[in-house]
Amino acid sequence: MALFDTHQLHVDMKRDDLLHPIISGNKWRKLKYLFHDAEQKRCKTVVSMGGNWSNHLHALAFTAKELGFKSTGYIRAHPKQELTPALKDCQDWGMQLLFTSRGDYAQLRENTNWNRFHDQCKESYWISEGGFSELAVQGVMEIAQEVDKRYDYVFCGVGSGATLAGLTKVFPDSQVIGVAAFKGAEYLKKILNQYLKSHTNWHLETGYHCGGFAKVNSQLLVLAQEFETYHGFAIDKQYNAKVLMALQDYVSKGLIEKGSSVLWLNTGGLQGERTQ
Repeated sequence: MALFDTHQLHVDMKRDDLLHPIISGNKWRKLKYLFHDAEQKRCKTVVSMGGNWSNHLHALAFTAKELGFKSTGYIRAHPKQELTPALKDCQDWGMQLLFTSRGDYAQLRENTNWNRFHDQCKESYWISEGGFSELAVQGVMEIAQEVDKRYDYVFCGVGSGATLAGLTKVFPDSQVIGVAAFKGAEYLKKILNQYLKSHTNWHLETGYHCGGFAKVNSQLLVLAQEFETYHGFAIDKQYNAKVLMALQDYVSKGLIEKGSSVLWLNTGGLQGERTQ
């Protein structure tokens, strides 16, 4: 893009959106070892949480169906609402949808133990929001095996924080910038500080959410359209267009030195763009 050329930046995109037509981007990386662990523990139902357009629940429901698990999803939404295309898919793939209030949803974040729902279902396996866990991070870390260059900066979208954590660990010589896709993501800083401990090569940007998850503004719409026109493929507006917005802002403000190399991880998520 012209802005990057002007500032003599070398920007590569790793297209994890091409990993799978349904379980695109970082979703399969985060679920891979979690499903293996559930199988090892002889669990039969996977349980997790997400919002109306959750890429995580969408990927989880499909994976559960393919691997022979039952699935349950706690949804932060009103039960009388019309289902989004993502939730319709989840339901079609056999996921039980349980709607919950914002307050109850926030409480669901508190306990990350895999067996937290054993009182209701002894053979269940709990997966935290967005899949954040040591096993999810382990899956994300495998990205380094597919990258043969050194980068000064690595940019990615952030939902649960697992991708940011994994990239921080496997790219210790890079500054990893995570761009939160939703409003109110400041709580993730405490979680990531505790998890990453001595790692200091990361930063969470919380000012590019454009009003919240699945929210857009005119600048974001123009940016996404310009990118598609220039490159010939689309990026989602839930995560990756917001990453591009942050990256361009960093460059414009001189926060990235001329001549730097940047890796942008395309985490997928185009399914969330659907209207039907």
